[in-house]
Amino acid sequence: MFSLNSLRKKFINSLYFHQWSLMMYISDDFSTNFSIFKKIIPPKDRFWADPFIVYKNEKYYVFFEELIYSEKIGHISLIEIDKNGNHSKPEKILDLPFHLSYPFIFEFEKNYYFIHASISKNRASVDLFKCIEFPYKWEFYKELIPNMPLVDTTLFYHKNKWWLFACVANNDGTSLSKNLVLYYNDSLINNSWISHPQNPIISDISKARPAGNIFNMQDRLIRPSQNCSKYYGYGLCFNEIIKLTETEYEEKLIESFEPKLNNDFIGMHTFNRKNNLTIIDVIFRRPRSLLNWCQHIFIHIKKYFRYY
Repeated sequence: MFSLNSLRKKFINSLYFHQWSLMMYISDDFSTNFSIFKKIIPPKDRFWADPFIVYKNEKYYVFFEELIYSEKIGHISLIEIDKNGNHSKPEKILDLPFHLSYPFIFEFEKNYYFIHASISKNRASVDLFKCIEFPYKWEFYKELIPNMPLVDTTLFYHKNKWWLFACVANNDGTSLSKNLVLYYNDSLINNSWISHPQNPIISDISKARPAGNIFNMQDRLIRPSQNCSKYYGYGLCFNEIIKLTETEYEEKLIESFEPKLNNDFIGMHTFNRKNNLTIIDVIFRRPRSLLNWCQHIFIHIKKYFRYY
């Protein structure tokens, strides 16, 4: 039996929904004071998440996951941002029959590539896409690691080797935030990826899952990661990589970022910076439209009568 207080809470919660949105900050200074970041909020029928940046021709190209709720699978979209923070409307650049997210985009030998881990009932692989005409035309290039269910794959070139960080998932895409694995290779495009002997190098749901590019901060290598300890997308961590060799891996947590009572967002899970642009994604609590609220209530009423 519901108490009046619990019914009141359920009613208030029904007036809102949670939506992934983007926030950006353009400055010479590195900042994690997210309260000064500018919001880039999508329409209420979709969310935007996993932003990655390419800086080219004095312009920022931000690639991100866009998911329209009615379509249920994500595609990759793009917005262009100038040095003053003005941004274009999003444009879809890659849409495939399976879900796309975490568009890890990088430049190698004057070409741009996009890496994505694909997980479905029939296929699990880490796929590499190549840009044919920047920034809108991409095509499948090759499988990097076949038959391996990985998510949020993050590459890092260090000491003449490619290092590939990712979280292990089940074949259906579940349970994907606890175990971080590492592979290495002398070449980006051959199939000789070697599993690190310490795998999984991290087994901790509060800091394992990748959250953006590995970057240098004050001569320290920083690996952003997700804190999924309370719920998916709860917070961010900065981890300093202490050892990265073919036989050893060690990191330590140096800073964590969690939602605070004075913030109007309840979670975050991607951090990237390029040139002077820092961009993150956050979960906002937004009010439903009247039509959307009626649809939401109707769905719950149907569920209630189905079980009782």
